[in-house]
Amino acid sequence: MRASPAVPAAVLATLRQAGIDTAFGMSGGNTNRFFAALHDVGGIRPVLTREESLATVMAQVYGALRGVPGVAIGQTAWLFGTGGVGILEAHLGSTPMLLLGDLSEGHPYTHHSPYQAATGGPGAWSAEQTASAMTKRTFVVRHPVEAVHQTQQALRWAVTGEPGPVAVLYHSEALDGLLPDRPLTPVYAFGDYAAPTAGPTVVDPALESFLRGARRPFFLAGHGVVAAGAGPVLARLAEATGAAVGTTAAGKGAIPETHPNAVGVVGNFGQAAANAACGRADVVIVVGSKLSPSDTCFEHPDLLDPSRQTIVQINIEPLHMNWTFPADLAVVGDAGRVAGALLERFVDDPVPAEQLRARARALQTVRETHASFQLPAARVDGGHCHPQRVVADLQAALGTDAIVTCDAGENRLFMNRYFRTGTGVRLLQPASAGGMGYAIPAALAARCVHPDRPVVAVCGDGGFAMTMLGLMTSVEERLPIVVVILNNRMLGWVRHGQGDRPVASSLGDFDHAAIARSMGVEGLRVDRSEDLRKALDWALERTGPVVLDVLVTEDETFLDLMSPLARERR
Repeated sequence: MRASPAVPAAVLATLRQAGIDTAFGMSGGNTNRFFAALHDVGGIRPVLTREESLATVMAQVYGALRGVPGVAIGQTAWLFGTGGVGILEAHLGSTPMLLLGDLSEGHPYTHHSPYQAATGGPGAWSAEQTASAMTKRTFVVRHPVEAVHQTQQALRWAVTGEPGPVAVLYHSEALDGLLPDRPLTPVYAFGDYAAPTAGPTVVDPALESFLRGARRPFFLAGHGVVAAGAGPVLARLAEATGAAVGTTAAGKGAIPETHPNAVGVVGNFGQAAANAACGRADVVIVVGSKLSPSDTCFEHPDLLDPSRQTIVQINIEPLHMNWTFPADLAVVGDAGRVAGALLERFVDDPVPAEQLRARARALQTVRETHASFQLPAARVDGGHCHPQRVVADLQAALGTDAIVTCDAGENRLFMNRYFRTGTGVRLLQPASAGGMGYAIPAALAARCVHPDRPVVAVCGDGGFAMTMLGLMTSVEERLPIVVVILNNRMLGWVRHGQGDRPVASSLGDFDHAAIARSMGVEGLRVDRSEDLRKALDWALERTGPVVLDVLVTEDETFLDLMSPLARERR
């Protein structure tokens, strides 16, 4: 095998042209050719992960933070097998991702069903069918020129319209071939294939009219606002119109939750003030959300009801319109562009001062009547930490530029309910697919993108066990992160949902700090609540990776965090 075949090098050059500077994965099968080419092609940092799920989560977070596709490379069977966590999160959460895999078809013996063959023929499994079920689009290439051009198209597919993961599966004939000097089908540079812009730039008069005529307008911001980087313009629009702003769980932090117009997360486990503000609104403008059942308290009419509220949807994907609820107005476009065009109208023709004051009074009444970010158990000393204490002390210890990643499970619910995002703080979570084992690889990817910002991964002991091997990558790649484990010796959501009939939900009392130390990571076990803040300050001052194994109580469960509206429907 050549050290740097022409086709793999050309594919990597396409990634560089698209602004991609990092690739995550494990070498295997014919994808060895890409890693061999990385040895000679500069500008792309290869990050070796110890398992494919870490690679796909890291690629998903890279895409979420940078807005260009995160790249995961690996042998297709395992990229789409063990790597499903990050792929599904990207697919359901609309994050740009590029998956480079192979067909492992053993050319020229493809028709004899060689070991691991993924062509879908006799005696083989179908990588195309598997990948197509988990991605926005799958390309299968068999010719050298196709290999380059289809990679370019895959990059466009990943970011155009509603973003998502796109797979390119390469036949060995394509990877082994050479690009001719003057191919019959030309190969152009990636930049020559321009992606269309997402309008509109002129606001719909009906949208402006709805917002001007509302008594209690409400913006419900979803992940699309975060993905579009539209948070700042939405915050200015809220200020200009006096509208309240709530978010879905996936949109948490779209605008800082310390903003005067922000009320927090809406939905099954949201803040009471956010649900109340949404339910009281006469005009609800949904920006970048599919309005899933968890966002709407299982479609409770006291939260959203088109028979008594005017509902407007703004989304880049037309198929998301009028899906869950009928909308009085549907505007197809990028969240930032639509909000920006709308803001210009209110700058040119401001809302009357008295109307702004009336809207501010309505918002203040909601805040005074309903709880928002209260931490009643946060200051209790003695014994194991209450989860609220962990959130409060972490909030106090972090600076204004931190990135916090969460895992699936009750730990994420505690962070959604009690952690208040501020200006400059970014919260990343698996709010779309909800796969465990997300926090650690997500934190590693955040460190790759932002090496100068503190990064903290918050997880349960179950999620930690799934991806603690990511600590090895942290050491090897010099990616210092702080891991905070809420250790309750169980799968909390599962165990607390079983009531008095627990089964297969208890976990052993392992010393995760000691496990971390065996990997060359600093580790500390915290078993008394009054010691936590000091431990957090110590961990954030370290220059290498740190694990804090925090023993927590079982005083509050997901059932306690559930909104009364969701509990009623449940």
